[in-house]
Amino acid sequence: MNLKNISDIKEKKRFLKIISKKLNKDFLIYGKKKIKSRKLLSYISQINRFLKTKGLENKIIITQIENRLHALIFCLAAIFSNTTICPLDPKLPLSRVNKIKRSIDATKVIKKIDLKENGLIDYDLFNLDNHNFLISFSSGTSGNPKGAIHDSNNVLGISFSYSKLVNFNQQTRILHCLPVYFTAGIINTFFSSLCGSSTIIIVNSFNKKNIFNIWDSISKYKVNLVYLLPSIYSMIANFSPSKAINIIKKNKIEFYSTSNNLYPNIRKTFFKKFKKKIKSCYGITEMGGPLTNEINSSLVKDSVGKLINGCKIKIKKINGKKNLFFKSIYKCKSLIIDNKIKNVKTDNHGYYNSQDIGYIEKKNIIVTGREKDILKKKGEFIHLRDIENLIIKCDFVAEVAAVSLEDELSDEKLHVYLSMKRKKNLNKNVQYLLKTIEKDLFKTEKPDKIIVVRKMPKTSSGKIIKQHLLFTLNENKIKEIIL
Repeated sequence: MNLKNISDIKEKKRFLKIISKKLNKDFLIYGKKKIKSRKLLSYISQINRFLKTKGLENKIIITQIENRLHALIFCLAAIFSNTTICPLDPKLPLSRVNKIKRSIDATKVIKKIDLKENGLIDYDLFNLDNHNFLISFSSGTSGNPKGAIHDSNNVLGISFSYSKLVNFNQQTRILHCLPVYFTAGIINTFFSSLCGSSTIIIVNSFNKKNIFNIWDSISKYKVNLVYLLPSIYSMIANFSPSKAINIIKKNKIEFYSTSNNLYPNIRKTFFKKFKKKIKSCYGITEMGGPLTNEINSSLVKDSVGKLINGCKIKIKKINGKKNLFFKSIYKCKSLIIDNKIKNVKTDNHGYYNSQDIGYIEKKNIIVTGREKDILKKKGEFIHLRDIENLIIKCDFVAEVAAVSLEDELSDEKLHVYLSMKRKKNLNKNVQYLLKTIEKDLFKTEKPDKIIVVRKMPKTSSGKIIKQHLLFTLNENKIKEIIL
């Protein structure tokens, strides 16, 4: 295949030219291994030859690849194949995998691939036609399994658009530590980075046990862009070595956050410690993935920044709440819910109700909460996010979730669930929390019950599943206070 003669498929042609142009550039780094363009193209050829010889073209396959480098390379190869992939957490229980396999009619589950170091590049194995490329599966914040089918042109289209907004470029060296089965780990930090000809440093995901390793990785690989979950930023702000400030200054690091719970207090605590602002993004699976990113970060508001090209927003008042509606040319083709293919529900003008509440200020979108995260008590609207942000200010609180419950005999009830950073001084910390609530919340805002839990139930992308908290087992409860 002669790349100069490719003219019919815009997005794939554009993307293939980027990764074919600089044959000596390091696109991926994984430990001591540096993957240049030529090697990357040979890996794509090997994987697509495997898919073809095994009869997996035009089929749906599940990938559960432990090796993070191989998982991302497989994803890259699949976009140039005729195969549809559904990446899942390698640690997902077999019963759950089989359930998803049946729901999407998957042919095979792939857990490992073998790649030769001296493979040839065969452009005849590169499919440049648009095809159903990706099924992104998540449990959703309600806990109900939901899959979204994305075609290759839309994934690349939104990747190019997001890359332009964030300004990924040849000098960008991004730390990739998000799950490789998570949309942000596939689009925001992988395909978008490649679209900008950036270098991607692939490391293992971070948690409480290995959080100190993050600064060694950043320093060693000269990382200048870090993309993390809010919960990890909270840990970094509280548990980081003194050398971290010097590393940030030396590398001129930009910090980005995904997910929807980057509370103002996390922003402020991080800024106070490192004198750097975290920039937030916002995305909707149904609309294709990332839709916004902050250019100038805010410390006091839940700003998610400006829209990417190809996306529009409107605000519609519903039951007194300002709902955010989005329209995207990168919208997923369809959804898989309860084993059925369903269309994405939009209004007559093609706008999707995000169920988020907010407003627009100087072209920046401010998200003030979820539609379900606003309750009405004694005639007043109460924003659960405001209550969560107050409680997360307590330095002993690790995570918090305010949940509303319907009550047949009175107004909606408000329960607050929280986990602690440390087990010491539990009673003393609870007393301090109660005093804070008494001092800083109006009477209508005060929770009816506070439950301290050992662990928060979460989706694969790290979002707290609030509805699961309502069914918290006694063994997961540490303390329960009725106010």
